[in-house]
Amino acid sequence: MSEDLSKATDFQSALMAATAGGVWDDLGWLSMADIQQMASDLHKLLQQSGLFPSEPVLISIGGRAEDIAKILAVIGAGGVAVPFHRKSHHNTRAYLENSTRARFVLSTPNLKKRSPPELKKISEVMPPQRPLLDGAAMITYTSGSTGKPKGAVLSRDRISAKLQTIRESIDMETEPFFVVPLQLQFSFGQWATFLPLMREGVVHITEQFSANWANQIIRDKPVTHFAAVPTMLRLMLEGERVERHMHILTGGEAVNSKLSSALFKRWPNASIHGIYGLTETGTCDLFRCDKIDLPSNDSLGYPARHIQVKTDPVTSELLINTPFAMLGYLDMPELTDETICGDWIRTGDIAEINEDGGVNLRGRIKDLINRGGNKVAPIEVEAVFADHPDIKAVLVTGVPDPKFGESIHMLVVPKNAKALTKKALIDWAKDRTERFKLPDVVHYGEELPLGPTGKADRTALRHSIIGQSA
Repeated sequence: MSEDLSKATDFQSALMAATAGGVWDDLGWLSMADIQQMASDLHKLLQQSGLFPSEPVLISIGGRAEDIAKILAVIGAGGVAVPFHRKSHHNTRAYLENSTRARFVLSTPNLKKRSPPELKKISEVMPPQRPLLDGAAMITYTSGSTGKPKGAVLSRDRISAKLQTIRESIDMETEPFFVVPLQLQFSFGQWATFLPLMREGVVHITEQFSANWANQIIRDKPVTHFAAVPTMLRLMLEGERVERHMHILTGGEAVNSKLSSALFKRWPNASIHGIYGLTETGTCDLFRCDKIDLPSNDSLGYPARHIQVKTDPVTSELLINTPFAMLGYLDMPELTDETICGDWIRTGDIAEINEDGGVNLRGRIKDLINRGGNKVAPIEVEAVFADHPDIKAVLVTGVPDPKFGESIHMLVVPKNAKALTKKALIDWAKDRTERFKLPDVVHYGEELPLGPTGKADRTALRHSIIGQSA
């Protein structure tokens, strides 16, 4: 890490030292002083419980101010925070427990009123020593093309340095007011929450996003920044013009010119910051800023300071060189080596770099479906429905969608011409996986489309569906 990066303010220390600001959530206001006190109490409790240095701790989160205190406590006590949503499917929770080998979980005992987080011991078995976790602050799980979540290990110093770089890339005054309807198990939600609190600002969060909730806050509060995925923004487009000067921060999918134009009709005085990055790269690698008086295009933007980009000469895959990269995937050395190639990280996206250095997204190599900012592995959905007793074969793909960016389409080949309704299939599967992974549209056929090698052809299915709707 370069000298100026190494001097970046430590994010956990800065949050624990903030003398102003705080968090609004669905239960009301919690000041930074209150959050810091809660974090200190949890810190002591973790140490008294025998937490070892660099030991993973699961953190149940769900849009509450207490979630921030949990993360600060774990990192402050020398542990590694592993956030997951409290409504995660029990199979997901079991996978995280087995993958991290965590002994402790921090949860919120009472969801209807403000209450101190609860520390539970879930295992007596010490986790193995993992040199990869030395200096780590967080493990953020991302969807993999194989359907198996990958734990990206993020170091404390690289997170701190990246937060500094993000602050330099967006306009952020002292004591900002951020609206962040994003959860802390995702990188976007993490930095959009940490940054303003480090500047002694205000963050407004929620457990469940709604367009009415967001529009009311923007109308009634002194909002300086609104962080959301494009799907959320599309849901907020209805309503009168709001003449507010604010910065819209959005990522998870590219902001095309159509969406940009619609946002400016709604908020003509806003600046729209399109952000591209991966958890693996430390997030926020490319920035694009649109203003009403500037022509809009479909570019992902330009590399942030300290970031280099290039494309693979054979596949056109976008490669990123960054000093903020993950340390690796937890207990997945082979996959780590496939992703980190020397100084470069493979993104899985196909791109084109313009003469002026701007980057245009052209497609993807990975099969991941980007539904409203949630990455869904088709193979994972297929595995769920393959166990259905009346399904002979199944194939899943992503299809462009005006609301979600992409929607999940599933082709089903029933056994013995069995009549299977979408409702019956969803009812059967909803207790077997996360709700956002369930198909939006179900198609039926007598066989799956096959490629030249005889394997089911996901691309052919995608093109067939798009052609039918054209």
